[in-house]
Amino acid sequence: MKKEVSYKDLYFMAREIVKKKSMNKVMSISDKEERSLLFEYLIRSSLEMKYAEIKEKIKNLEEQKKDMFIILTKLHLLGSSMHFFYATLYKKDFHKIMGLFKEIEKEIKKC
Repeated sequence: MKKEVSYKDLYFMAREIVKKKSMNKVMSISDKEERSLLFEYLIRSSLEMKYAEIKEKIKNLEEQKKDMFIILTKLHLLGSSMHFFYATLYKKDFHKIMGLFKEIEKEIKKC
C-alpha cells in the first residue's frame, strides 16, 4: 500500500528541481490536490530531463574514449533509484537521487 505523500514534501522537493516559472504557474492553482498532482508530475519530468541531459554528456565522453566505468555504474544506480522514488515519492529517496546527480556531474567534470 502506497503511503500518502504530504503536499509540503512535494512542494519542497519541487522547489529543488522544477523551474521557477513552472512553480509559479502551479502555485496560481487554487485546488491543493490538483497542485499536489502537478508537483508530482513536474518532479518526475524534471528528473527525467536531467537524467537525459547526463546520458547525453556521457555519450559524448564515450565517443572521446574516456574511462566511464564509475560514471556508468552510478548512472545505472541512479536509474534504479529514480524508479523506486516514482513508486514511493519519499523525500529521503529524492535527496539520494539529487546526491547521485551531483556525484555523476562531479565525475563527468573529472574526465
